[in-house]
Amino acid sequence: MSKTHLAVGIAAALTVSPARTVGGVFAAVIGGALGGVLCDVECKTPPDARDIFAGQMGAGCLTVMLLCADAIMRAGLWDSIRSQNLYALMLGVLSVILLTSLGHLTAHRSFTHSLLYVGLLAFGLSLVSPMLLYPALAGGISHLSLDTLNKKSVPWLYPIDRNGFCLKLCRADKTANAVFFWLGFGASVALLAFKANALFVH
Repeated sequence: MSKTHLAVGIAAALTVSPARTVGGVFAAVIGGALGGVLCDVECKTPPDARDIFAGQMGAGCLTVMLLCADAIMRAGLWDSIRSQNLYALMLGVLSVILLTSLGHLTAHRSFTHSLLYVGLLAFGLSLVSPMLLYPALAGGISHLSLDTLNKKSVPWLYPIDRNGFCLKLCRADKTANAVFFWLGFGASVALLAFKANALFVH
């Protein structure tokens, strides 16, 4: 479910991102959140659509809040965005909009649940800020990995392999969902505390 993808995406991004500055931590959280939830933009029918919308709103609100905090603190993420070439920045924003719009038109667990989509999404976000590249990749790959555990195939190698595979170990909305949510949430809090300690104490 979307809150699980949000929590695990952030934890995965914080794990792979060096995030040696406050702005880097903000970028890791934003990239992991967006990568974690934007793989499900193709969900159009209730109740899945309501759940996905809630996750995307959560990621969006988190993004706005952290960008505002970065601007106030002058932590470095906005500097990274402003330093981008204007054409690259516009291309990045447009590519993310077009990619997610195209994904919305596709069938569930097809194009948006592939390494191709995750890579393109991360690349588009990296044109906005290079600091978002690895966090977005980590968030997207965490999404595919979690979905592979349940009972609907994930086409990692789309369009080469449109059928994909799954492990059929659990359902998306049952006990495993809660377990992975709390694992992701706990890992995110622990990693944030660790990075805060490294940034502000030492």
